[in-house]
Amino acid sequence: MAAIAGGAGLGLAGTGGKTIAQVKAANANAAGLEYEARSIEDQTTFDVAQERRRQKILQGQGNAITAASGLDPTSGSPLLMELDRVPQDELEVQSIARSGRVAATTRRYGANLEKGRIPYRILGGVMQGGSILTNYMMGSKMPLLADIGK
Repeated sequence: MAAIAGGAGLGLAGTGGKTIAQVKAANANAAGLEYEARSIEDQTTFDVAQERRRQKILQGQGNAITAASGLDPTSGSPLLMELDRVPQDELEVQSIARSGRVAATTRRYGANLEKGRIPYRILGGVMQGGSILTNYMMGSKMPLLADIGK
C-alpha cells in the first residue's frame, strides 16, 4: 500500500511540476509578445519620422529644380503639383503608422490569449491531480514503484 501511496505522491508531484512549467511558459510567451509589440511600435515611430524626413528632402529638391528652371514655384503647375503631393505624402505616413499599429495590436492580442489560457492550464493540473487522488482513494490498480520498468 505504501508503494501505491508513493506512486500517487509522485504522480501529484509530476502533475504539479508540469502545471507550473506550463504557467511559466505561458507567462514567458506573453512577455515575449508584449516585447515584440513595443518593439514594433518603436520601429513604426522611427519609420514615420524617416518618411517625413524623406518627404522634406524631396520637397526641397523639387523646389530647387523648379526654381533653377526659372518657373515660379508659388503659382501654376508647380504649385498644383505640390498641392497634390502633400496629401499623398501624408497618406503614406498614415499607412506606415497603421501597419505598425496593426502588427503591435496583433502581438498584444496573442499575449492576452496566452494569459487567458493560464487559468485553464491550472484547472487542468488540478483536475489531473484530483484524478490521481481519486484513483488512490478508490484503491484502483496504480502501478507499484516496484513494478515500474518491468
